[in-house]
This record gives sequence, structure tokens and C-alpha cells, in this order.
Amino acid sequence: MNNFRLPRWVIPVVFAGLAAFGLAVWLGWIRDPTVAKSDYVGTIDVSAGDARLYRPVPFDWTVDSRAGSIKGSDTAYVRIDTSGELPLICGWLRLDKGGASLRATRWLSEARLKVGDLRVAALFIAPTDKPPGDGLNAGCARLLEDKPSPNAPLSLEGHAVRE
Repeated sequence: MNNFRLPRWVIPVVFAGLAAFGLAVWLGWIRDPTVAKSDYVGTIDVSAGDARLYRPVPFDWTVDSRAGSIKGSDTAYVRIDTSGELPLICGWLRLDKGGASLRATRWLSEARLKVGDLRVAALFIAPTDKPPGDGLNAGCARLLEDKPSPNAPLSLEGHAVRE
């Protein structure tokens, strides 16, 4: 029979380490290195003329619920503006499909926007129920380190999320 016993101090040390790791993740000290650093800067009004500068980015989403997986597709509209010192990426999602649009918004909250070789958290993409020129606001994020081409290919990627 094995009479091995852990010293009493090991358990509190393990819990303290887990708590420190959880705090570091929560404060953002530990980040996904594949995601470009960006700051959410707010929203801008999109006129009917400006809406032509936004490119459609179709995507498929999956939301898991207690009833099972729900799948669908939608389109976000994204613009890359490199005219300033730091590039700005703005986007919106039209809420025109009822509950499906809300699920697409939930999926976007954890998705990544692929801008050429960069990946940016897609959380900045603002849901809206208004058309361009009638109070539509696009959410914007400023890239802090990388400057993509304004014509870089765009795509949205992500995994199934919980409802």
C-alpha cells in the first residue's frame, strides 16, 4: 500500500496559481498571439454615399443551444481606412432576419475578421436595423501595430458559440 501524502501547503499554492492565471486572462495580460492588437474607438455615421466604400463579407455561423445547433449565414459590411496614422477598420451587420440576425451577432462577438494575413477580433462590427444614410452607425477599431492594404481580402472565421 502506498502511503504518499502531499504536504499541506501544496493545495493552497495550486489554488493561488490558478487564481493568478485567471486574473491575468481576465485583465488581458494573456492574449491570443495570432490576433492583431486593436482598440475599439466607437461608432461613425454611415451615409448612403459612404456605404459604397464598405465591402460585403459573407459568413456562416453556428450557435449551440440546449435544443441543438442552429446554423445560418449572413453578411457583414466592412471598410478598411488607411488614410490616418493608424489604420481604422469599421463594420456593421444588418439586423434584418429577426432571431437569425441576433444569433449572427452572438457568433460575431467571438469571431475573427481575417484581413489579408492579419486577424482582428470582430467584436467591433455593430449590429444595426437602420439603412445607410438613415442613422446607420458602424463600429470601428483602430489597429495598433499592423497596416493592412485597403484592398486586402476579407473573411470572417470562428467556431460554434453558446447561445
